[in-house]
Amino acid sequence: MEVVLLAMAAAAGAGALWLHQQRAVRAYAALPSALDTEAEVALHVAGHEARTRAQAMSTLHVLYGLLQDETITAALVAAELDPVALEDRTLAALDAPRTENTDEAELMFRRAWHSAHSGNRKVTHVDLWAYLAGSEADALLVASGVSRVTILFRLFHRMAEPAIDALGNADVHVVLRNDDYTTREFVCEILKGVFGYNDVDADTRMMQTHTEGRGIVGRFTTTEAREKILDVRKRAHESGFPLWIGIEPI
Repeated sequence: MEVVLLAMAAAAGAGALWLHQQRAVRAYAALPSALDTEAEVALHVAGHEARTRAQAMSTLHVLYGLLQDETITAALVAAELDPVALEDRTLAALDAPRTENTDEAELMFRRAWHSAHSGNRKVTHVDLWAYLAGSEADALLVASGVSRVTILFRLFHRMAEPAIDALGNADVHVVLRNDDYTTREFVCEILKGVFGYNDVDADTRMMQTHTEGRGIVGRFTTTEAREKILDVRKRAHESGFPLWIGIEPI
């Protein structure tokens, strides 16, 4: 309960703000037991920052908390980004006059919890990063030249998107890997729109990838495979999904 009070009722306000915070606290009364250690620490830091500033919890506070996480800063550094500069920009945004949007933070928590609950696991710091999507924190990332999806890909798959250089003249398999954030609908969409699957086959291959963690999409020449993979990656990035798609030798 203490973590929720810190995270969701961070600012010691009064009136409507206090009522809003109490609603958020009640909505997430069960959250601490659903958090892993890294998520709990990030929310504790975010809540402390909000409380110190007498501000309502926002996604900017959550972003600040996440930027204290070594895994996230390592992913930023690996992508040749500066986590210290990003932290400075986040603090500057919190210093500047702004309209507080506590609904965004509540929505982020709901989405993170739903994702974790669907996978029968605890909420992670990666979930919190993933569901900054569309928030003022996400807007700050974009303005700072940081792709939330690129970092999310690194955090979940523990690697950058794999190279798709041609493997000589041999045919290759195009392969998908499962993740916790790309929707089943999107996977079916790209299987049909890019690879020409019908509805039934697309659903079957999507479920195979979901349940087994990996699915072979088909056999292609290296040129065909590269064109299709680049198309899928573009669609995935535009939709905000960290979909892993690559090639494997046959």
